[in-house]
Amino acid sequence: MKKTIRIFFTVLFIWSGVNLPLYSVELTTLFHGGSLSFDRESESVETSLSGTDFLYGLSLFGEQSIDDNLTLQAGFVYDPVLRYTTYTTFQYSRDFYTIGVGPFFGLFNSWETIMKSGISTSVRLDFPGIAFASFRSDSSIAARFTKAGDYLQEHNEISVGYYIPYAICSFNLTTKRYVAQQTDTLEVDDSFTEYAYKVDIFQKNVPVRVTLSFAFQQLDRIYSSGGSSETNSLNSLILGTNFRVELFPDVILITMMDSNIYSFGSAAGNALSLPEGIGYFLFRGAIGAQISF
Repeated sequence: MKKTIRIFFTVLFIWSGVNLPLYSVELTTLFHGGSLSFDRESESVETSLSGTDFLYGLSLFGEQSIDDNLTLQAGFVYDPVLRYTTYTTFQYSRDFYTIGVGPFFGLFNSWETIMKSGISTSVRLDFPGIAFASFRSDSSIAARFTKAGDYLQEHNEISVGYYIPYAICSFNLTTKRYVAQQTDTLEVDDSFTEYAYKVDIFQKNVPVRVTLSFAFQQLDRIYSSGGSSETNSLNSLILGTNFRVELFPDVILITMMDSNIYSFGSAAGNALSLPEGIGYFLFRGAIGAQISF
């Protein structure tokens, strides 16, 4: 898989550099890790979270301006709920709106279904300096499952925001869903819902940009087999921080962290046991860099 990633981004870089030399290219890499999740390999309800089982992933993606109104975005992205996707999206922008559309593929999430196709669409309406609204929808294309290893991915976002001096504030609703035929008789449905208020703080000529978010997140995992189902649920109050630090004119350091303030959950109708004490910390995080050419 590492070889595939390297080949993909080598081709992307060469294509961008050779065919579109007049416009800048931005390449970003992120390393993800976290413990605020259920075991994705589990085939039955978990009664507790250890706080020491971590999920890891890598994202590599880029953006290339084709002309003043058209931008190409492509990448290989990890998400703790959706797993891995690779995408290519064209965004067309005018003064008051931006429209994006393109294919995406679930990739290497199952050896039985190595690639799963889908379509991504987005719309953003802007009233510069006043307010904005954006909508995004990603969904797999295919019928329901036919064999073990089949899966579906869905990702939806709605954001409404307004501008104040040196900050952009927004209300956000995000849903994600990954449904898989884990075995011949077991279907597992992972779903994630987040309600968040975000404040993006910035100032001209200051090399640090900070985004703070205050969110309620709900993570559900439903096990369905033989006409019956059982559910794991984890609900969390989250403080999110995102730092973008300009190390050099063309290099930006990126750090992201969703820190658990308080969590509670259930396991097939019973209380979910959560870790306590020093050394146990439920979180999702990422660190990486953005390079411009």
